[in-house]
Amino acid sequence: MKNSYKTEQREIIKDYLIENKDKFISVEDILEYMKKNNQEVGQTTIYRFLNLLEKNNNVRTETRNHTKYYQYITNECQNHFHLKCKKCGKTMHLDCKEFESVNQHIKEEHKFNLDYNTIIYGTCDQCS
Repeated sequence: MKNSYKTEQREIIKDYLIENKDKFISVEDILEYMKKNNQEVGQTTIYRFLNLLEKNNNVRTETRNHTKYYQYITNECQNHFHLKCKKCGKTMHLDCKEFESVNQHIKEEHKFNLDYNTIIYGTCDQCS
C-alpha cells in the first residue's frame, strides 16, 4: 500500500506540472497545491520526484533568487526553442524557420550546438 500512495502523490504532482506547463513551478507551489487539495506530501518526496523527472528530461529547470523552478516538457516541446517573458514568466513555443537558420549559423560558425531546451529571454507584447 505504501508504494501505491507514493505513486498517487507522484501522479498528482505530475498532473499539476502538466496543467501548468506554460510556467515554471517551485517546490513551494507544489506544496501549496497539495495542501489545498488535502494531499499530504513531504518536501523530500517532491524533490526526489522532480529530480527523477529532471534526470529523465521530463522537466527543464531554472534558478531565480536561489530557488529552483521546474517546467514540465511535453512531447510538443521536444523539437523547438522557447521564448520567455522576464516580467510575467509566460513561455511560448518558437516554431520559426528563421531561427533554425540562426541555430545553423551558431553551429557552423561558432562550433556550438544549442539544445532544444534553450530559452530566449525577453519581454512579451503584453508586458512591453
